[in-house]
Amino acid sequence: MRRCFQCGAELPPREKVPFKELCPNCEAFLHCCKNCRLYSSNAHNHCLSSTTEYVSDVEHGNYCDEFEFREVEGPKTPSSGDKSKSARPSQSKSMSARQKFNNLFKD
Repeated sequence: MRRCFQCGAELPPREKVPFKELCPNCEAFLHCCKNCRLYSSNAHNHCLSSTTEYVSDVEHGNYCDEFEFREVEGPKTPSSGDKSKSARPSQSKSMSARQKFNNLFKD
């Protein structure tokens, strides 16, 4: 299933995504590095392909010929801008992990 990198909206499958196509939900560019299956934040130039040119803004539309929309499985994940109630559970998990670590070295 195809989802927008920004809002997580499900997108219909198509053969090709036009260069200037926008998400119908949040109006983010769809033909961009962050929606490509070759995108990797850890890779050189953020791309797993060694033949692509450097793209300075990975969220902006581009004209890369190697673009292939990435397929995502599972339910919609909250976007990075949505931080509602997500900080508290992770904080309790880290406290639990810290407590477990400290318990390892108790006499």
